[in-house]
Amino acid sequence: MARMRSTEAALTGAASVVVSLLAFVVQAGEPAPRSPAVGTSRDYLARMDTDRDGRVSLPEFQAWMGYAFERMDVDHDGVVETHELPGGRGRPIALTEHRRELAAAFARQDRDGDGGLSARELASPPR
Repeated sequence: MARMRSTEAALTGAASVVVSLLAFVVQAGEPAPRSPAVGTSRDYLARMDTDRDGRVSLPEFQAWMGYAFERMDVDHDGVVETHELPGGRGRPIALTEHRRELAAAFARQDRDGDGGLSARELASPPR
């Protein structure tokens, strides 16, 4: 039971950081990443697939999903501190932790386990 509560707390904390990161980007006037529901999943894949191999690798996924972190880390120390978050609220998060969370999300999306996300996998809800 205690383990489940700590997992829930970690997920809640991670979700709040992601929401804060996206809120920052919107406040800064930057376009947020398009959802697969906007346009086609192939359009979304094309924007993320920087090496144009037809699939999104983990580094491409982390770069795309991590751009708000980089913008918020004003002092470029690899940690988005509470004072760097919108409203100055939330827990600090290190870039390494943020990338770990993105890697876990990537693994949930990679349904066939081939190490890359297809347009279909990008458009499907995570497991």
